[in-house]
Amino acid sequence: MLEFRYPLSALVKDYLLGVLGLAASVQILSATEMGTGIFWFFCGLAAFFVIVTGNAANRHVTRITVGEDGIRSGPWMSRFIAWQDLKGLSLRFYAVRSVLGRNKGGWMTLKLKSGNGSTISVDSDLPHFQSLVTKAALVAKQNGVLVDAYTAHNLLSLGIEVPA
Repeated sequence: MLEFRYPLSALVKDYLLGVLGLAASVQILSATEMGTGIFWFFCGLAAFFVIVTGNAANRHVTRITVGEDGIRSGPWMSRFIAWQDLKGLSLRFYAVRSVLGRNKGGWMTLKLKSGNGSTISVDSDLPHFQSLVTKAALVAKQNGVLVDAYTAHNLLSLGIEVPA
């Protein structure tokens, strides 16, 4: 059984964005008259930055456990998908482009679905992400799971055989 956690280095940007954005929003809110349009705009912005910080904290404590019987995500909103119940696999690539139009890389997200509707999503920031994708693709092939064209292309870009 292997356990993976998102490294702090992968979450620092999200933490900084959330905390600094929240601090700036609160500072502006304290200098704005209540009830105005600007006040409500910055209330919404502050709420957004609370969500960004909370998402980073959730990823920080999340553990992905991979075993012979399946994959588990937890401790909050704990989910388990047995390998024999794997019914869906999706691998998406999200490109990041600079203002000048040059490709600056991106990240991938693996989404696994079970027969009962339970889902587990994992980002490529997770250590050994490619090994996890390889294992999931192998199980998907054994289970006869069909993947869409985007997933097939992304699997091939990682050098992983596409489930057919």
